[in-house]
Amino acid sequence: MTLTLDAGSSRIFGGILSEGRVLGTFRKNTSTGLTADELGLFLIQWLQAKGFDASEVEAFVFCSVVPELNAVLEECSRSYFGLEALTLRAGVKSGLQVKYTNHQELGADLIANGVAGVKLFPGRDLIIVDFGTATSLCAVSSGREYLGGTLVPGIEITMEALAERTARLPVVEIQPVKRVCGRDAVSGIQGGLFYGTLGMLKELIKRMNRECFPDKTALVIATGEHADLYENFKLFDHIVPELVLLGLEEIRLLNLN
Repeated sequence: MTLTLDAGSSRIFGGILSEGRVLGTFRKNTSTGLTADELGLFLIQWLQAKGFDASEVEAFVFCSVVPELNAVLEECSRSYFGLEALTLRAGVKSGLQVKYTNHQELGADLIANGVAGVKLFPGRDLIIVDFGTATSLCAVSSGREYLGGTLVPGIEITMEALAERTARLPVVEIQPVKRVCGRDAVSGIQGGLFYGTLGMLKELIKRMNRECFPDKTALVIATGEHADLYENFKLFDHIVPELVLLGLEEIRLLNLN
């Protein structure tokens, strides 16, 4: 089995996989004070709760956009699983031709998404939408080229900014709503967040398809914590919540030799 972790700016998203099947996942809030022991004990307990033992973990693979967590993850892998972690970084085989001008600026999680995308949907042009701390869109060609992408503030960041920068607006639950014309502060914010994000994504997807795949229609894949908010709006062709984890396992297989 493979233990895969995506260390994001807000949360660590992880899972246990075997032969392309996701056996369980977790989310843990990211903290710059997180220690290898704290993470290791959490993972051991989580595995036990899922009916697994640490000795069954054969590989530890991660990607990270939080540099100070890299050493923590590597030490956790060595101390609690007896494994040298595979870190997705420049020089690790991904099977993608990255067209980014500066590879160091590209989030490793986005590469993992692309790897999983071409594995799951071979021969298709892809637009991948990832709902994370930031909401990202990237274009991956049928020829396995990572063409580029765009980033906007995530829906949670937008909501928190409203609450922090205004005197009377509350933090609200992010959820689908039926009306954009709210009748109180909470419903007004929820409507704006939900339909504002929907409209923004429609425009970005349309423009990215036109720029990257003229005269063709790309397959639109969604992933991330809030992707299922829009499952009934025909915005995405597929929703794959564990896309980044599947990509990390595939990268491990690509780097076995």
